[in-house]
Amino acid sequence: MITPPRVALSKSTTGALKQIAARTGLSPNLVARFAMLISFEQDFEPAEDHGPSDLTINASSLFGEIEPFLMSAFAFRAGNLERAASAKVLSAHIARGAAFLNVRVDSIVDLARMCSH
Repeated sequence: MITPPRVALSKSTTGALKQIAARTGLSPNLVARFAMLISFEQDFEPAEDHGPSDLTINASSLFGEIEPFLMSAFAFRAGNLERAASAKVLSAHIARGAAFLNVRVDSIVDLARMCSH
């Protein structure tokens, strides 16, 4: 699996990440990491994240110091994808996870509870 240098997110996904970040006090990049992991747990592939691109995040900002862990989890989930395909699939996972979190997380406590189950 080749780590994409950048991942483009739609306006709706960016908005959801910012809303969750405001409610939890975390940065949107950290929220996106949670969103990815939540989505990786689902049994089916996420729908492509449609809509105009609003934000492009560099891989180093998106994955941070846990890039090897996140990319390993992604590779386990998605298999071996080319760089362009992996960016689109990652975007779809972030979109699905952000939508899931946006309706369930009102504070950092809610996110902590989700992680403890």
